[in-house]
Amino acid sequence: MKYIPEITLLLLLLLFVHSSQAKGKRRKCPEGAWSEGKIMNTIMSNYTKMLPDAEDSVQVNIEIHVQDMGSLNEISSDFEIDILFTQLWHDSALSFAHLPACKRNITMETRLLPKIWSPNTCMINSKKTTVHASPSENVMVILYENGTVWINHRLSVKSPCNLDLRQFPFDVQTCILIFESYSHNSEEVELHWMEEAVTLMKPIQLPDFDMVHYSTKKETLLYPNGYWDQLQVTFTFKRRYGFYIIQAYVPTYLTIIVSWVSFCMEPKALPARTTVGISSLLALTFQFGNILKNLPRVSYVKAMDVWMLGCISFVFGTMVELAFVCYISRCQNSVRNAERRRERMRNSQVWANGSCRQRSNGYANGGSIISHYHPTSNGNGNNNRQDTPLVTGRGSLHRNGPPSPLNLQMTTFDSEIPLTFDQLPVSMESDRPLIDEMRSGSPPPPSGCLARFHPEAVDKFSIVAFPLAFTMFNLVYWWYYLSQTFDQNYQ
Repeated sequence: MKYIPEITLLLLLLLFVHSSQAKGKRRKCPEGAWSEGKIMNTIMSNYTKMLPDAEDSVQVNIEIHVQDMGSLNEISSDFEIDILFTQLWHDSALSFAHLPACKRNITMETRLLPKIWSPNTCMINSKKTTVHASPSENVMVILYENGTVWINHRLSVKSPCNLDLRQFPFDVQTCILIFESYSHNSEEVELHWMEEAVTLMKPIQLPDFDMVHYSTKKETLLYPNGYWDQLQVTFTFKRRYGFYIIQAYVPTYLTIIVSWVSFCMEPKALPARTTVGISSLLALTFQFGNILKNLPRVSYVKAMDVWMLGCISFVFGTMVELAFVCYISRCQNSVRNAERRRERMRNSQVWANGSCRQRSNGYANGGSIISHYHPTSNGNGNNNRQDTPLVTGRGSLHRNGPPSPLNLQMTTFDSEIPLTFDQLPVSMESDRPLIDEMRSGSPPPPSGCLARFHPEAVDKFSIVAFPLAFTMFNLVYWWYYLSQTFDQNYQ
């Protein structure tokens, strides 16, 4: 008696092994049962390819299994998807319940598919749809004994997407598949989604996007020939912007910082500062063009446009600051040169005996110094030559010895009558404005408000103002665009 439980356990184990082996084999049809070929020949011999007889429209149930997805192309605004497309409807003319069949369903040959009626369901918005052939067409048709037809196609579909790149590269895109019966309106054929309309056979990961959501809905549209049922499945993709952070945002940050290096250089280092600014500007322009060449030519402003144009504006601002500094330096140099000329005129002015004399080559301004030697008679009646200088021009020169026109020196005051401005010597044409200024007695003209700025002070202000303004630009930019991305509801 104590061995009964062990015998029972052994019998159960043998029964389980037998049943598992039986599942791996086809059930043998009993005697008198018709083969599948005979059943199909009998059905097709009496079948007419017409709309199935029914009191109401034919109910077609649809579902899709997503096998894989290709990349989403922004230029052509489409994406590729591989699906298993399933249709299920009832056709009483194909029922074989009254025939002696050993199976309740028959897997039909695909060659018979064109001979039976189908709802002609198609994807009306697809750009290209092909049936996989590896090596033969991947189509499966199953006929149930009550006349229900189950068809499955393995399709590769290129479908359009509704691209909106205003938030690029933080954008969210949607792509839609639309199913309709191409030949029958809703009075003849009604389309319905199955309970589980969309099934993902594996996690979908695209190079640039993540599929974050999908949804289905049904609509009824009015056409000239009546109302048509339309089934839609919408796939929502969120862009992975990590690539653009590395390839676009980080390089532009570095370029902007490099453009600020010119503020630390001397204002006189004009070639070096110009090279830094132009190089930064060209780098940003090249980076901007490299990004835009992979995007469609849309007319609205994208988030990347705002960023790149803002960065280019900051680099352009450094060039404007450099031009301002150079202009201030030039104004200050002009003022210093004018002051030097004015000081030189003051130092060269001499109030002496009603005349002003300079060291010259025998010429005083406005007249010439000419030495003549006149012979004079002494007491003995001898004509002795004595050098007597004769000065022509303004003033006179008293000298006992022989004159030396090449070494005339400016004299000191030996007259209480000052010279007039008309008598002042003008050695250069550029000194005439200064003489006119001194003649008028008016103060020197103001050098302008820009001369009061110092180039070093402008650079010190810019090295604080530019980073502060760029920081404010970053705060507004990232808050505006990232907040819209995080607040989106995909349900």
